Amino acid sequence: MSEQLGAMAIIDELRHKQMVVDEHLDLPRRREEVGARIREYYAANGLAVDDELIAEGVRAYFAQRLEFEPGPGDAGEREKALQYIAARRAGQGRPSGWRRWLSGLVK
Repeated sequence: MSEQLGAMAIIDELRHKQMVVDEHLDLPRRREEVGARIREYYAANGLAVDDELIAEGVRAYFAQRLEFEPGPGDAGEREKALQYIAARRAGQGRPSGWRRWLSGLVK
């Protein structure tokens, strides 16, 4: 019985992940749902907003939503990261102090 429950837990997790992926891949439907919720919000609050303005805002949001924007970063931290990568590529193992530096990044 425990094997069956374990397998079912994994199947349910995989099924849930697939549902999330499928939801995000159907962009026309997602845009329409978001636009409809925004229209409902403005209507419920007595605000008149043109449908074309809402559609333009939704299009702009979805166009930029998956773009990567690096954080401000510190030049010293960037240099340490590049040294770490270079040492690993050169097969030199890990540069000294790597563990302390990596643990400082994950807070």
